[in-house]
Amino acid sequence: MIPNLIVSLTGDPKTGKTHFALTYPEPLVVYSFDLGLDRVLPNFVGKNITVKKFPIPLVDSRRPKPYALEIWNRFYEEYKEDVESGEYATVVVDTGTALAELARHARTEELGQQSLLPVQYGEVNARLSAVLTAPRISGINLVATHHLKDVYVDDKATGEQTLDGYKRTEGLVDIVFTTKRVVRGAGRDKKTVIELTIKDCGYDLSLCGQTLDNATYDDLIAMLGFE
Repeated sequence: MIPNLIVSLTGDPKTGKTHFALTYPEPLVVYSFDLGLDRVLPNFVGKNITVKKFPIPLVDSRRPKPYALEIWNRFYEEYKEDVESGEYATVVVDTGTALAELARHARTEELGQQSLLPVQYGEVNARLSAVLTAPRISGINLVATHHLKDVYVDDKATGEQTLDGYKRTEGLVDIVFTTKRVVRGAGRDKKTVIELTIKDCGYDLSLCGQTLDNATYDDLIAMLGFE
């Protein structure tokens, strides 16, 4: 039997995160907080994909104007209903980076504050954890995409990057992927591919570090041995 997979995809823009997500079993429902979906959808004409857009205005991330609570409440209500409905095989959150920021701003508005104190992040974390765990309980797939951010130590860039968003994400999912564009070959054989790397895999730790070019859901299932 093929289990429902809860996965996280992290990479720079235009590195195939959304494309890989849309290869998952249909029907799919995509909660879109980003701008990359429209350029990917034409590659999946005929596939049963429902798109729900939650446009987020450009705001000062430290002291945002009120906007987030209404969007968050609408998203969370629809998300819970869709995950529990049995109507979908896969849910996609694109991007989890934007969703985490939305959740933080929504909680700030809810409390009537300009910003959150460190001790006030508990409710935000609980809400984001619920988003990640609900599909597991319902027996459907979840793909959450994320952007990258630079890692700093003592205000100095380390040259490393990490997931930008809810920091507990990678501990709550089954498989963690990173994506990047890679040039293969030379001369006339030169081509650009999307390299998908397994950063962590709860099903088989020996797969950590393995890569796939231009991967699909079926490629992943074959690698995991669930065929």
